[in-house]
Amino acid sequence: MGVERPDASVERQSSFAERMATDFDSTLLRNMVWLCIENDGQLTRICDGRAVVSEAADLRQHNQGEDVEHLGRLEAIEATLDWLARQRALELVAQACADCLTDGEAWASNTDPDDDRVDAAQAEARRWLHHHTNEAARVGALEALE
Repeated sequence: MGVERPDASVERQSSFAERMATDFDSTLLRNMVWLCIENDGQLTRICDGRAVVSEAADLRQHNQGEDVEHLGRLEAIEATLDWLARQRALELVAQACADCLTDGEAWASNTDPDDDRVDAAQAEARRWLHHHTNEAARVGALEALE
């Protein structure tokens, strides 16, 4: 039995998956990115944490007003978790791109084994990794370019 997640957290993670997946033209790579982001436990926990902090800030503001002490700190934590969630989502895109380069044929065989589509997805993944080397380096995805 899993823990029930805040709606805002689920929506945030799904939003990352949708926005980042639709940046790609290749259906294969789009699906890989979507699944990687939707199923990541670390991103789930970061989004959950952000939702909880946001709820706490809203409750504190509601109960004690706009100028309440420490509200700014809660909002700063929320902003930090927002930034961290985006960084994690970008790392997941990098990982999906690396997986596409190393395992694209296996993924495609589960859906559509068209070699041209795999080649197009791999070319797109390679371009993304070349333009996002910091994110790729954090998850070891640059090795897939070698």
